[in-house]
Amino acid sequence: MTVTTAPTVEEHLDRMAEQLQEVTTEMRRQRENRERWKELLDDLSPLAERAMSTTISKLDVDSLDVDDLFSLAHSLGRNASVLEAWISPLRAMSALVDELAPLATPAVASLNARLQQLDDRGYFAFARRSVDVLDKVVTSFSEEDVKLLGDNIVLILQTVKQMTQPEVMGMLRRTVLTIQQEDSRATTPSIRDLVRQLRDPLVRRGLARALVALRSMGAETGPETKPGGVAAPGGSPSDEVSTGGETTGAQEKAGR
Repeated sequence: MTVTTAPTVEEHLDRMAEQLQEVTTEMRRQRENRERWKELLDDLSPLAERAMSTTISKLDVDSLDVDDLFSLAHSLGRNASVLEAWISPLRAMSALVDELAPLATPAVASLNARLQQLDDRGYFAFARRSVDVLDKVVTSFSEEDVKLLGDNIVLILQTVKQMTQPEVMGMLRRTVLTIQQEDSRATTPSIRDLVRQLRDPLVRRGLARALVALRSMGAETGPETKPGGVAAPGGSPSDEVSTGGETTGAQEKAGR
């Protein structure tokens, strides 16, 4: 059997003191909140009064027409369906943008990184310089020059195609290297050295090619020119000289 002891008077007094302390704390907190709001209202009141006075001074009541306001409200109410039809695509577009935003962020980051790489390699600087070059080319040619270029563009491309063949490029490279080596020499070859070089078969072959090229440059396209050769100056078509091995043989004999 349990025996319950009644609370003493001191315990009642202690409990009442605690409750009174809680009530006092709550009242103090509410008073602080009221004072804080009062200070805020005191600070905002001058600003609100100034804003209202500025608005009243800027707003001319006489210029407002109540009928126009009612007419505008009536028009908006009557065309509410049209406004809703306009707003619906905007909402759908906004939802689409919200869905694509997570996907577009990595794509934009990758694009920025790629553009940064191109900028570091100098692509954009090259493009800016190319624009300057293109501007100089455009301003240097007239409309008639561009027309002539268009008429001969096929021939120009065919010529460039033939010049970019491996054998032609190799011959040009060997020629440039040989000229550079000859320019680096301090002495000038004598006539005897030049005549001695004619004994070299490669020199005679190159001389034959040079003569054929000169003959081709001096040839005129006309009725006297045939595909097999070029008419000799002052001669008839029967005096044409072949461009094959006969010329090389004759030039080799002359070299000897």
